[in-house]
Amino acid sequence: MEIRAATITDWPLLQSFYMSVYKAGHPLQNRQFWQWQFGNPRFGQAFIAIDNGHIAGHLGVALSDGFAWHINLYVLQQYRHSNIALSLISEADNLGAPGNINANADAVKLYRLLGWYHYTNLVRMTLVNPGIDAVNLDSLLESISVEGEFKTPAGHYWEQPGLQGVLMDDGSQAVLQPSVGAIRFATLANSKKAVEQAWQLGFKWADYITSFNNPLLARLERQGWQTDIQSNIPWLLNPVVKKRISNISFLTKDPITIDFYVNRTHSDIGRVGSLPI
Repeated sequence: MEIRAATITDWPLLQSFYMSVYKAGHPLQNRQFWQWQFGNPRFGQAFIAIDNGHIAGHLGVALSDGFAWHINLYVLQQYRHSNIALSLISEADNLGAPGNINANADAVKLYRLLGWYHYTNLVRMTLVNPGIDAVNLDSLLESISVEGEFKTPAGHYWEQPGLQGVLMDDGSQAVLQPSVGAIRFATLANSKKAVEQAWQLGFKWADYITSFNNPLLARLERQGWQTDIQSNIPWLLNPVVKKRISNISFLTKDPITIDFYVNRTHSDIGRVGSLPI
C-alpha cells in the first residue's frame, strides 16, 4: 500500500476513482476543478492510498486561515477494516491545524474516536427581497438576468472554476447565482448596505452561513434575516430539493479561539449548497 500526495500526473487514477464513488457531475470529476482544488500545494492537496494500481482511499485538504480542512474523505468498502483513513489523516496533519466542515455521519464517528472537538453546527441565514412573494417558492427560485460589470474579490476561493464572485460596494463578498435568483454572501462588511445593493441589482433572495457563535447573527436577525428552518428556501438548489435545510457540522482536532468564525470560503461549503462549478 502506497500513501502519498497526488499530482495531476495521477489524473487517470483520480478520475476513475471519482467517477466510481461520486454521482455524475461531481466537480472533482472535472480536471480543471481538481487543479484549482488540489493542484497547488499552497491552497490544497489530495492524499491517496494506492493498492494494486488503483486508489483505495482518498483525503482532500483545503488550506485557508491556517487550517487544513479535511474534505472528500472516502475509503472503498473493502478497505474500511484497515488503517487507511488514519494514515491519510496523519499525512494531512502536517499541513496546518486540522479541521473538518460538513463531515458525514460516519466521519463524525471517526473524528469522535480520534478525540476531535465537535462544535454546534453552522447556521444558515436567509433574507427575501421585500418586493418578492416569499410564499411562492417556485417564483422565488426562478432565474433572473443580472447586467453590468462586477469587481471580483481577491483570493484563491474566487478563482474557483465556474464561480461568479462579486465585491460589493461596502466591501462584502458574495457569489452570484442568478439561476435561482440568489446572491449568496461569503462575508458581510455592512449588511444593510450590501442587501440594499443586492435588491437594486434585482436579486430575489440572499443567504449567509457562519458559526453559531458569530455575533453578526444577532444583528442579521434584527434586520429580518431568518434561519432556513424558519424560511422555505432550500439549501440544496442544483437541482432544487425542497424543504432541505443546511446541516453543516464543524470539527477541529485542537480547540479554537472563541472569535474564529467560519465563512463560505472555508473548506468546501462554498459548493456544498449546490453552487455551480
